[in-house]
Amino acid sequence: MPDADTLIQHYLEGTLTDAEAEELHTLLQNEPQLGSKLLQHFEMDAMLRATKPLAVPGKVIQPALVPRHRFTFATVTTVAAMAACLALAGTWLVLSLPRPATEDTTASVAVLTRGVNLEWESAAIAPGTPLSPGLLKLKSGIAQIEFYQGARVLIEGPAELQLISSGEATCTRGKLSANVPPQAKGFRINTPKGTIVDLGTEFGLDVSDASAEVHVFKGEVELHQAAESMKSLKEGQAMAFAAESQPLAANASSFASLNEINVRTALSDRSQFERWQAQSALLKNDPSLKLHFDFQDDEAARSLRNQAAQGEDGSIVGASWTTGRWQEKRALDFRNVSDRVRLSAPAEAKALTMAMWVRINGLDRSLNSLFMSEGWGDRKIHWQITHEGRIRLGVAGIVGQSHQDCDTELFFTPERFGRWMHLAVVFDPQAKEVRHYANGSLLAKIRLKDPSPLKPGIAELGNWNDRRTTNVAIRHLSGTMDEFALWDRVLSEAEIKAMAK
Repeated sequence: MPDADTLIQHYLEGTLTDAEAEELHTLLQNEPQLGSKLLQHFEMDAMLRATKPLAVPGKVIQPALVPRHRFTFATVTTVAAMAACLALAGTWLVLSLPRPATEDTTASVAVLTRGVNLEWESAAIAPGTPLSPGLLKLKSGIAQIEFYQGARVLIEGPAELQLISSGEATCTRGKLSANVPPQAKGFRINTPKGTIVDLGTEFGLDVSDASAEVHVFKGEVELHQAAESMKSLKEGQAMAFAAESQPLAANASSFASLNEINVRTALSDRSQFERWQAQSALLKNDPSLKLHFDFQDDEAARSLRNQAAQGEDGSIVGASWTTGRWQEKRALDFRNVSDRVRLSAPAEAKALTMAMWVRINGLDRSLNSLFMSEGWGDRKIHWQITHEGRIRLGVAGIVGQSHQDCDTELFFTPERFGRWMHLAVVFDPQAKEVRHYANGSLLAKIRLKDPSPLKPGIAELGNWNDRRTTNVAIRHLSGTMDEFALWDRVLSEAEIKAMAK
């Protein structure tokens, strides 16, 4: 009697006899591993038949994928059973394997990189904000927008700009100037009067209800109008959108330039910095202020001076100095597992408010530290950001009782990385709630299970030290901080909003 390999080969060739089929059936019952071998032969045979016809002298025969021989019911059911078992095993293996993480996505097509004296008619947008397709309505000021395709556009308020894609926008009102590098060739600006297609250049556009004009400062653009032939404008030329319009001389002085926004940005930053200095000086008069680090310290000292009337200075470990919100403002950069600021917070506080300016680069850890009491337990507090992007104030219970995590909804999405944010959290025992704020706006109110006093004590900015073990969980911050303050009272929403301006 043929061996198993021969029987399988006869089966695939369609020459298996009834006696051989019975023998194969017996072998499959006695040796279950043959079922897997049989399925491997099936797969190989199907691949070969699907890709290569059989060659016979004098003619080409396309083989049938299903054997022609009729087999016993026992053989068929055995093979089916084996196939079912193997399929179930394969399904179990697939389900048990870790599934790939879902990637973050974005619909943004541009980014607001800079702004001077911005006042919006549409929703307010801060520099650094990625922009999705939609309408921007600028009441006053200058906004610099960089499209992902590479074009840079300055719009001057009042203006309306509809973002369409990374290489196209529509201006229905106002002035703009565009710088289009070779990589962004083909960038389009639509107007109610026609469309400008840029060929890698610099140009200005002035759109009003009555007319629209395009001025070419460098390179060349194409001017497309309905029922009109395409017009080409080169460096130094300008033209109104009209049927019989004659070329004009380009006038760059009537449009905002990169140099102008640089000068105005510097003046605006200086003004904001001086206003912040004045506000910071007033904080010292508040007896409830226990900690205030303004980060304007001498780099060589490796410490943060506490600007509050009473309280100890903070000690810098690892973190390096960098530029803060403005050129004159200093900040600390937290990158490594060692980076932190050690400080002494009040040993006990019936009420508490904390606020800081921070720029998050990424959420690298399961929990990312903002302010963390050393250790955990007995009313210690941990202010941190979860890996998903929720801001959390964790409050430990008294001995023998459970803690409470007071979380916001998802806030730190990837689009908010790299932008300065003002964060504040309030522990209000009278209202029996924790309140989270971002940029002066209320994010969440969480009902407190236990409003008894907190015991922050020794703590760290940007990291955590757990005295209970030598294997400390890594929770260091990936980002930059340039101010921190702590009060042992509840600050009002108006006070928090004023600090966030």
